[in-house]
Amino acid sequence: MKIILLSFVLTTSVWAAIPAQKSSPLNEVQRADRFEEAFKNPTIESQRLKMMAFSLKQKSVPTLIKVMKDGSFPEKNRWQATMLLGQVMGKKSAPFIAKFSDHPAWMMRVASLKALAALDMKEYQAVYARALKDSSLIVRVQALDNISHMKINTLAPNVWNMMYDQTNYTGNAGKRKRTSIVRSIIRTLGELKHAPAKKALAKLIQKPKYQDLAPDLNYSLEHITGTKAPAATIVAQRAHWSKSI
Repeated sequence: MKIILLSFVLTTSVWAAIPAQKSSPLNEVQRADRFEEAFKNPTIESQRLKMMAFSLKQKSVPTLIKVMKDGSFPEKNRWQATMLLGQVMGKKSAPFIAKFSDHPAWMMRVASLKALAALDMKEYQAVYARALKDSSLIVRVQALDNISHMKINTLAPNVWNMMYDQTNYTGNAGKRKRTSIVRSIIRTLGELKHAPAKKALAKLIQKPKYQDLAPDLNYSLEHITGTKAPAATIVAQRAHWSKSI
């Protein structure tokens, strides 16, 4: 029994003397490969992708560009790659990101506009003006958000022209109905303080058929004029804005 116990102790001592093998840290190539693989997972959390991108820094750029261009990756991850490219590279990424404002997929066009807004790229006015006429309603709304967010007053006339653009209405000619974007157009005009629209908006708020737009019209008129209308009733607001006609 003593011999068996001694043998066990000695064996244990030998193994204890051997240091535990540590797993080797991943090299940059392996980390980049894992980063790309992560983008193939449709359920991966955006925060996880962000952490990996910031860990790789500039080394993440080739993967981000590949994901943006490759339609085999999940759409939401391609969106995330677009936003991350802007965060990693900053304004240097803007020319490349702007190219995706013409992408066949509407989601990538929106991602492009949103990333440019996050970078505060006021100089891409031609891109935003073109996006106001995009075939996708969601893209047009994002373009309005860019213009409003960056206070690009020079594009106010383009925004005003959207009021007459039939793509912002549904139904047959003569029986057109306003889509939800009309509210955004009106509010954007106010946020840009587009004074030439004041009289037209003041006329619209007087008409009962535009009563559903009254809060938006009132919001815009208050921003353009810098005055407050009575909050009590629409009748009081109409009386207030009738002075602007």
